[in-house]
Amino acid sequence: MADNLKLPGAAPFWAFIRQIASHCIEVLLAGILLLALGLRLWGLDFGLPNLYHPDEDAVVMPALSILKTGDLQPIRMDYGNLHVYTLAAVSVPVYLNDARHGLITDPAELPLFERGSYPAQYAFPAYFVAARAFSALLGLAIVLLVYLLAGRLGSRRQALLAAALAAVTPALVTHAHFATTDTALTFWCVLALYLLLRVYDRWEEDGWAAYAGAGFVCGLAMATKGNGLILAGPLLLVPLLRVRRLEDGLRWRVLCGPLAMVAGFLVGTPYALLALPEFLYWTGYVLHLYQAPGVDPAGASWQWYLNHLLRGPNAPLFLVGLLGLILSWRTWGRRGWLVNSFVLLMWLAIVTQVRREGRMWLPTAPLFAIWAALALDSVTGWLRRRLPAGWLPRASSLLFLLILLPLLAGSVRVDLALQSEDVRTQAQHWLEANLPAGTPLAVDYFPPNLDPAVWPVTRQFHIYDQDVAWYQARGIRYVILSQAISDPAKLGAADLAAYNDLVNQSCLVYTFTGSFLSVTKMQMWLYQLPPCP
Repeated sequence: MADNLKLPGAAPFWAFIRQIASHCIEVLLAGILLLALGLRLWGLDFGLPNLYHPDEDAVVMPALSILKTGDLQPIRMDYGNLHVYTLAAVSVPVYLNDARHGLITDPAELPLFERGSYPAQYAFPAYFVAARAFSALLGLAIVLLVYLLAGRLGSRRQALLAAALAAVTPALVTHAHFATTDTALTFWCVLALYLLLRVYDRWEEDGWAAYAGAGFVCGLAMATKGNGLILAGPLLLVPLLRVRRLEDGLRWRVLCGPLAMVAGFLVGTPYALLALPEFLYWTGYVLHLYQAPGVDPAGASWQWYLNHLLRGPNAPLFLVGLLGLILSWRTWGRRGWLVNSFVLLMWLAIVTQVRREGRMWLPTAPLFAIWAALALDSVTGWLRRRLPAGWLPRASSLLFLLILLPLLAGSVRVDLALQSEDVRTQAQHWLEANLPAGTPLAVDYFPPNLDPAVWPVTRQFHIYDQDVAWYQARGIRYVILSQAISDPAKLGAADLAAYNDLVNQSCLVYTFTGSFLSVTKMQMWLYQLPPCP
């Protein structure tokens, strides 16, 4: 009798479970994407209304200028115009929502300021939240593109592994919080590589439009940020690997790709032609900027980047990815040249410039996730031939978790740091409570935001750029140094000597410790210039 007993609704429930199990890969991918989205949205409103990221205003202000004036020529062209136009479009619904609630009545009321203005605060922070949310969505799209690209290069298992690693990579999570061009460039680069690989695989079946479309996307990447030009390498490599006769290289099928890249760039950056002198000025400015070190350089650039990645939270991905790079030359064959050439050219550009920025490797981070997935899958295949069948799932799962969990922990630390009170906010509150109104002080490139009508503020790029006598001659009593730009452990010999000369003559008043953007612990130091009490 008990055998005939059936619980109400049991059959539909188990049918639902079986249906879910039959779509296991899709369910896993959905879970990975949800995790990626959560990590990228967590702490998105960090710092506001203070604008603590030094590059966000360089693209958001030109976007708001378009809304305010209707002039489509960006007020700055040091970053790609395409991202500025995109953020202008993203800002439209924000303006309409603010107007609906009576917060603003005319676009002309939008405040604009020059990059580097002090204090760096904005009265309508929703525009920055929207721009950051757009970066977060692009970051989510990067994870999906990693899945598609890894699946085309390898297997669906490798695709899931790569997507999971990309979802929790701290560098990708960090920059998906910022309203800057870095995540957008990474998105366009991965999309371009996927389309180029598809063109390579279907060269005999598809017409010229597929190659032209991939070239157009390469141009959009370049219109987002100048180093998207590196995509010209894999773009030209496609016909070089596919064309069999020399005379075929001059046919429209081959020429349409590079021409489409130029067209994509001009669509995203029309004022490269319409305002050529200004475009050349800003391009020259950027080229000079990256050949001028922010501090006295210590060691070669390649050593700096190697140290940055090996000692940072992205180290597991970087190390396993390098193993995957070695394996990819044999596993992927000539198809892999398209992906690998992009990474190698990007890294060549990075290590040959003088200026060092941790974000410069970001467009290659998704490829490290794909390489790491290839390495993990290859090691699993090696273990399959040497371990008892029952041990293989445990060993492969443990190996994957040893890579995934440190990356996830690093991303969680990033979000916690962004969500916590920034060290500059701590310094601001302490100074407002303890520094008498009217006290002159000097700050560096990463300052606390004080009201200059109450406290006369002098800004320097580095406090140690001037000596004690220079500050005393201007009546300045206090200086504030930030570890972010004046870390004595990272200064070259000349800068360190100037730093020590200044602090040794001054009196340390207070040390502030807190988060700094995505960094968990950073310090600022308040010094009183002599004579000290």
